[in-house]
Amino acid sequence: MTNREAGINVVREMMGDQAAAKLSSSADSNTFGVPIAAYAVDQVFADIWTRPGLDKRSRSLVAVSVMIAMRQPHAFAIHMGAGLNNGLTLKEIEEVVIQALPYVGYPAIATALAAAAEVVKERGLDVDKNYAGHRGLL
Repeated sequence: MTNREAGINVVREMMGDQAAAKLSSSADSNTFGVPIAAYAVDQVFADIWTRPGLDKRSRSLVAVSVMIAMRQPHAFAIHMGAGLNNGLTLKEIEEVVIQALPYVGYPAIATALAAAAEVVKERGLDVDKNYAGHRGLL
C-alpha cells in the first residue's frame, strides 16, 4: 500500500467516504494547492496519524486542543467530528474545552463552542430537544 492509499484510508476511517474522496481528488488533481493536499494525505494522515506512539483517539484529543488554541473553528469542527468517530465522547470533548479555558481564554473557547454546537446539531447529539445551539458566553 502506498502512503497515498494509507492516508486516504485513515481519512475514510476518521471522516467518512465523502471527505476521503474530496481530499483524494484534491491531492490527485492538477490544480493550485495540489502539493499541500498531497502532503496532508501522504505525511499527516499516512505518516503521523498511523504512528504507534498514540492511538487515533488520543491523537484526536491533541488535534482538538490545538485547534482550540489556534482559534480555528473550521478545523476544530472537522477534528471534533473525527474525534467522535475515533471514540471520543461529547463529554470528553467538553472537558478538553474546559481544560483549555485557563490557557487560551474565553475568546478562543467561545470560538470553539460555536463550532462544537454545529457539530452537535449536525450529528443529532443534542441532549435537550429545545437546545438551539451555543448562545454565547454573555
